[in-house]
Amino acid sequence: MIRKKTLSKALCCLLLSLSVFCGFSLEGRAESAPKKEEDVIYFGYAQVKDYGSFAQVLLDIARNLVEEGSIQESFLAKYENADFEADLKDGDTRKLWNDICDANVEGARYRFRREAFFDMNEMEEADYPEMANRDDVDITFAMGTAPGVYLAENEKKNRFMCIYAADPVASGIVDPHNRNDHAFATLDLTSYGRQLDVGYRFLHFKKLGVVYEDSEDAYAYSAISFVEEKSREHGFEVVYEHVKEPVSDDDYERYYKELKEAYRKLADAGIDCLYVTICSIDYDSRMQELLDDCIIPAGIKTLAQDDFAPLAGGALFGVTLSDAGETADHVVRQIKNFAEEGTPFRELDMVCEATPKIGINVTTADRIGFALSFEDLQMVDKVFRSGK
Repeated sequence: MIRKKTLSKALCCLLLSLSVFCGFSLEGRAESAPKKEEDVIYFGYAQVKDYGSFAQVLLDIARNLVEEGSIQESFLAKYENADFEADLKDGDTRKLWNDICDANVEGARYRFRREAFFDMNEMEEADYPEMANRDDVDITFAMGTAPGVYLAENEKKNRFMCIYAADPVASGIVDPHNRNDHAFATLDLTSYGRQLDVGYRFLHFKKLGVVYEDSEDAYAYSAISFVEEKSREHGFEVVYEHVKEPVSDDDYERYYKELKEAYRKLADAGIDCLYVTICSIDYDSRMQELLDDCIIPAGIKTLAQDDFAPLAGGALFGVTLSDAGETADHVVRQIKNFAEEGTPFRELDMVCEATPKIGINVTTADRIGFALSFEDLQMVDKVFRSGK
């Protein structure tokens, strides 16, 4: 017994001496010295507007950086059960950003700039230059097509990582064959085609109705090129109507009125499925109303482009384009490759293919008399029920 105690004391002394000599704490973890200012990466954020998927991937990036040690662990408790893709309220993304900034760890390698949060939906075009070439930001997270396009054209000093752009290549955000040191975008060029393939497989539509703004930007973020490609591949017909997206809060009623008129025209044209493209619809408050006007009464199916958000508002069927957790893991891995491993920004891996998930609103299915086979139902990942 005495020999064991003596040996234990000797081992403790040895470990203590090694910890002092090697700079390790008694817990066995290296005590990281504060990073030099030139080694710190400061993040900014720009989004086209509030979307649940944007907030969720930002939250998952922050969760990654808690594990890395750049954000305080107390941040996790505040957002333990958060699911922004299922429930996003006005102002949630800005509040999330501010909470992340408040949880910055002093002396850490990665930090978030409170002042560098931008929502293009709330900005005048004359103020867009505030997003680019800043002195206080190294990398901006650009959420969606519009901020990615703007930074691709105007950012000359810093770097940006565009996430969830519909088609970053066609939009000119990145050129995989001619990379530069400013631009990065997550690429999954099969996502919209995959969504249409699965939608066609489950819904068996023959005449697809599509509403989008008649502009180059909307053509890209509504993935119309993929609609045209899959129409040729599967042999279904496509009928288009155009509406102008709202330019201000006061313009929304005009927008919803035009959407109803467009939906009525498509119903009169005999469509059997409506593809609800990414747009300015407030899914929580107006999606059901729009569908109840003529789409659901006519027994027309709906395929949602914007992941599952429209399904909570009454759309019938959805196939996710992305996975926030997988995307965040990929983005953080590339940031570390750049900041810690020395990989040139132009050589970072942009390919990020997510595992798709399938959702269905069973209330809408009952209302239009649509039923999935038992085999297809087993493939559904999430079931929604309308509360209206």
